[in-house]
Amino acid sequence: MRRSTSVPLGRGYLALAALATTGGLAACGREQQTYCADQNGVVVPDVRCDDGSPGYYYYTGSYGRGRRPGYRLGGGSRIASTDSNGRARAGLPSTGHVSNGHVTSGGFGSSGHGSSGG
Repeated sequence: MRRSTSVPLGRGYLALAALATTGGLAACGREQQTYCADQNGVVVPDVRCDDGSPGYYYYTGSYGRGRRPGYRLGGGSRIASTDSNGRARAGLPSTGHVSNGHVTSGGFGSSGHGSSGG
C-alpha cells in the first residue's frame, strides 16, 4: 500500500490563510484619486488638463486626498489629458473637467490602466 505524503494543516496556518485572503479582498475596493500633473508627476491646477495643452496628464492612483499643486505623485497610471478613450477606461468622464482629487474605486475589475500618449 502506498502511504500518503500530504501534511495536515494546523489551525494557525488556516487562520493565517483566511486573514491574507480577506486582506486581499479588502484591497480590491480601494479608492483611487485623480490629479492633473505635468510629465514629471507634479500636481498642477486642474484647469491645465481642461484646455488640451500637451504635456499635462491625469494621474490616477491611491494617492490620498488633498494633494495640492507642487506635490509630486509617485506610481499610479498616467493618461494624457486629451485621451478620451484612456480617460473612459480609467473611470473618468471621457471629456470635460475632472477636479483634482476626483475619486473612483480601484482594485480588481477596475480599469486603472491608461495610455501615456501625448
